[in-house]
Amino acid sequence: MRALQFTAYGGPEVLMWGDAPVPDPGPGQIRIAVRAASVNPVDWKVLAGAMSGGQPLAGPGYLGRDAAGVVDQIGEGVTGVSVGDDVFGRGQNTQAEYAVLDSWATKPPSVDWAVAAATGVAGETSERGLRLLGVQA
Repeated sequence: MRALQFTAYGGPEVLMWGDAPVPDPGPGQIRIAVRAASVNPVDWKVLAGAMSGGQPLAGPGYLGRDAAGVVDQIGEGVTGVSVGDDVFGRGQNTQAEYAVLDSWATKPPSVDWAVAAATGVAGETSERGLRLLGVQA
């Protein structure tokens, strides 16, 4: 499969499309054929090496935390979703043809693929902020 990757830390100039292994979902995960993936602040931090703890790259680096797409494989123990369903959610290395998601929801037909792909990190950040502030219903 093709995936957005980098072999050195830097800015957008180090990004390239290259071949990568197709991921398989583990227990509690699904794999999607990606239709859209978002870009979040954590992506530039990973790309710049700010999340590396000073360690060099041990191989190609990959970007992406959110994506929307069509389910094409389901991991062990997953219920409530079927191959062919349109979903969006959070995972890792989502700037690729295929991505594994750890959390997801059904994409409503009225929601654009790009809008759905941008929902995961933004929603998690909002939820975490409200939780940390102790906001009640």
